[in-house]
Amino acid sequence: MQDVGIRLLGSLYGQLMIDEQWSVHRERGFTWWSYRLAQHVEVDEPVESQGLTVCKVRICTELVREVDSSTDPARLVGAFNAQATLNALVWDADAATISECCTAVIHDEIFDWMSKVLATAAILQNASATNRARGLAEMTGGVPAATTHPTSGQRADMDEILNVLQVVVQEGQQPSRFTGRKMDGVGRFLVDMNFLGSADATGLTCEVPFIGGAPAITLSSERGDTLQTSLVQVLSDVPHPEAGSGVLTIMRLPISPAPESVSIIANDLNVAEAHGASMAHLLGSWCPDPADSAQRTVAYCSFVPNFLSRWVRIDNLVLDCSVHSHFAAAYLNA
Repeated sequence: MQDVGIRLLGSLYGQLMIDEQWSVHRERGFTWWSYRLAQHVEVDEPVESQGLTVCKVRICTELVREVDSSTDPARLVGAFNAQATLNALVWDADAATISECCTAVIHDEIFDWMSKVLATAAILQNASATNRARGLAEMTGGVPAATTHPTSGQRADMDEILNVLQVVVQEGQQPSRFTGRKMDGVGRFLVDMNFLGSADATGLTCEVPFIGGAPAITLSSERGDTLQTSLVQVLSDVPHPEAGSGVLTIMRLPISPAPESVSIIANDLNVAEAHGASMAHLLGSWCPDPADSAQRTVAYCSFVPNFLSRWVRIDNLVLDCSVHSHFAAAYLNA
C-alpha cells in the first residue's frame, strides 16, 4: 500500500487537473507549469509521530531570482504577508530568491479535508505568484523566475484551473460561513485544552503556550510564574481585501524586538517552516503584526476563505497556532 505522502501527491495532481504535457514527475514529488512559473510539490519519507505515520508536504512557487539584498526584501515581503491567505512569501537570502510557499503535515486521519485545503492553497499560490512576480522583481532589483518545461517549452496560455480563484472570490462576497454554527463548542474546546480565553459567535481570543508546556490557566502570580504565552485571535467578521469573507487568525508572540528586526525575524521563521523545520501547517505566514503601527510585534497570520468552510474547523486553527508558538519559541531561543 502506498504511503500517505505518495497518495497525497496523486490526490493533488488529480484535483489540480494537471496536463501531463506541463508536468515533470519525481519519486516523491512533481513540478508543473500553470503558466510561466513552475510550482513544486514535494513530500518527505513517512515518519512516526505521536502514534501516527506522517509525511511533510511542501508546495512552493519561485517568483523572483537575483534579489538585491540592499532593497530590504524582508520588509517588502512582510508587508504582503500581513494580508496572507494560505501561503507565505519567503525571501531566501542565500539563494537570492523570493518564493511563495505552504507546508503541511499529512496523515490518514486528516487526509480527506487537508488534501482539499492544500489543493486550494496551491491554486491560490499559483494565481498570486503569477500576479506578483513582475512587481516584486522590480521592487527588489531581481528578475521574474519564469522557466520553461524541459520538453514542451514555454506555456502560452494560463491553465483553466486558475479560474477557481474567481469561485473563491464569488463565495467571499457572501457573509462569513465561520460565524455562528462553526463557532459552536469552541468555548468548551478552549476549556478542555486549558487555553485561557473566550469565544462567541464571531470569533475567539485565547492564549497558547510559548515557552514551556504550561498553559496560561495554570500559571500563578503567587508562585512568581512568568507569563509565557502567545495571544491568538480568530475573527470571522474581518474580510480579506481580495478573498472577501472567511476567517482571519492572528497569533502574536510575547516578544518585543527592535522595530528593524521584526521583519527579519518573521522572514527567518517563514524560511525555516517553508523548509519543513516545524510540525505545524504553514498555511499562512509570519509577518509584522498588521495591527501594530509601531512594528514591535511578530505575528502569524492566516486567512481561510469561505470556499474552505466545509473542511476547516476553528479548533484546528487554534491547535495549529499552538504548534507554531512552540516552534517559534524553540527557534528563537536556540
